[in-house]
Amino acid sequence: MKKGLYSIGGIIILLIAAFIFVLVPALAGGAGQNRLPAYGSYNGVPIKFEEGTEFYSLANQAVQRMEQQGYSFSGDYASFFYSMAFSQAFNQVVGPMALRDLTAKSGWLASDTAIDRALINQYYNESGEFSQALYNATPDDTKRKYQEQVVDALTAGRSYEDLFGSFASFGKEKLYGLKRSAAELEFIRKMGSDVHEYEYVAFSMKTFPDEKTKEFAKSKSDKLTKYDLAVITVNDENKAKDVLKRISNSEITFEDAVTSYSTKSIGDSESGKITTNRQYQIEGLLKDKAKLVEVTSLAKDAHSAPVELENGWAIFKCLGASESPNFDNEEDLKAATNYIYSHEKGIVQDYYTAQANDFIASAATNGYNEACAKFGLEKQTTPSFALNWNNTTLVGKSNVEDKAELKGAMTNENFLTSAFKLGEGEVSSPIVLSSTDSIVVLRCVGISQGGTSAEDAPRLIGEEIANADSVVVNSAIQNSPKIKSNSAEFMAVFSGEKQ
Repeated sequence: MKKGLYSIGGIIILLIAAFIFVLVPALAGGAGQNRLPAYGSYNGVPIKFEEGTEFYSLANQAVQRMEQQGYSFSGDYASFFYSMAFSQAFNQVVGPMALRDLTAKSGWLASDTAIDRALINQYYNESGEFSQALYNATPDDTKRKYQEQVVDALTAGRSYEDLFGSFASFGKEKLYGLKRSAAELEFIRKMGSDVHEYEYVAFSMKTFPDEKTKEFAKSKSDKLTKYDLAVITVNDENKAKDVLKRISNSEITFEDAVTSYSTKSIGDSESGKITTNRQYQIEGLLKDKAKLVEVTSLAKDAHSAPVELENGWAIFKCLGASESPNFDNEEDLKAATNYIYSHEKGIVQDYYTAQANDFIASAATNGYNEACAKFGLEKQTTPSFALNWNNTTLVGKSNVEDKAELKGAMTNENFLTSAFKLGEGEVSSPIVLSSTDSIVVLRCVGISQGGTSAEDAPRLIGEEIANADSVVVNSAIQNSPKIKSNSAEFMAVFSGEKQ
């Protein structure tokens, strides 16, 4: 079993090997270790990137692994890849720390026999036999370090095996670990036994007829009026007032202020000219929408007072007259389409829902296949699948979402509810799938029994239950309040962005 952060027995191997590290040159080139802050902590214990530490070893191993997989630590994405490596190493450190903490609370201690059995592996020669000479040649502090590593591994491994089992087994059952009842297996098995198959048609909402776009846009033409404006953006009101005062006193031109003071979060970086200049786009910038009139009614070459934006402050300047849209013009028609999809998507959904309802009415009268031909729609078929929220392997993963129009369907409550209330031969109401910008109409063509057999359930479903348990425990560990991350500050110093 392998899920989440660890595999069974992997913690012991991980911790025993943790003191062995290969310093990857790319990682050595980072910021000096002495001035790096701790990457994070567990229960107040700092986790630092210092030579000889487990975190140092695991981070280098992660970089080495990623380099072998083709990641480049010298290109534009080096900082991002380093961040990935450090994050992996941090998780590998805090996970066992949490498990050791859990074991310590139980009062369990590793026996001398168990410690010796694990330690002997460090003194095998190339033939796989214990070497007294190798043992005698090993310095005492190294032996102590080996022993500390082994005790840590056994302590973490004890809680891990208690939760998930071990390699050792008795009959068909693994020793230790969370157990599952026959009733639990049967309950989950039956969840995936009732499978349905559908045929469907899909109405794409990714396009909207030009004539419908024009018809709607004419009623919103003011929203699509184009304004010729430039803007200076700053972080606070006082700065905006100071810049406006200097412009008004002819100490600096508006254009020079764009270059010298603007954060350039909006508009051209040199002139400040706004290119997203439709009325609805300008309105979207303003924190107080009532200020729109003040901005859009400026006379040519006039400046606005400081105006608060959703993010920061601005001074607007009118460069010329506004321009009403002409929807026979390709640019204005495209602007209208963008406005509809960003602010009025409901009219597109209503249009295609009406088409889907017409299709359903036709199918009721003339049959599903005839309705497909009449509307020029391609009928498609789903594989058989069970009611399985999020398409989990626990119930039985299906490839329903391989269908382009049905991506995201297995996490769409309306889709699943509509689909599984249908009897054989029944047709659904229109189902909106926002994940694919589609409206689908289903017809149930078969209901049968499938899924995992009772004989295979202990082996197949049992393994999935164990995997699910592992994911939950790993998630609980990662979200523990004892774990504190300082990754942002660490990476800022490591990458040289912060001294």
